[in-house]
Amino acid sequence: MRNTQAISVTIPVELAEKLSKMQDERKKNYSSIVTEALNQYILKEEIADIRKSMSASAMKAGIFTEEDVIKVVHEVRKSVKKLKNHR
Repeated sequence: MRNTQAISVTIPVELAEKLSKMQDERKKNYSSIVTEALNQYILKEEIADIRKSMSASAMKAGIFTEEDVIKVVHEVRKSVKKLKNHR
């Protein structure tokens, strides 16, 4: 069973030219360049979704700024140290 699937996409000529140039320079085939780019895009989107979800949770917890995040991190670290010391 194959672990790849062929697909067909249409891209602007300018992008195709850049892809061709990149292929020549990096000595990679189109598939590996596009696969790498698509993996990076999907990861970026997944991170954006997680950030969006976490932002909603943070707002509910009263965390609005980077300073709030730092404060919570320090509080959690203190709590963890206390728990370790009481064992």
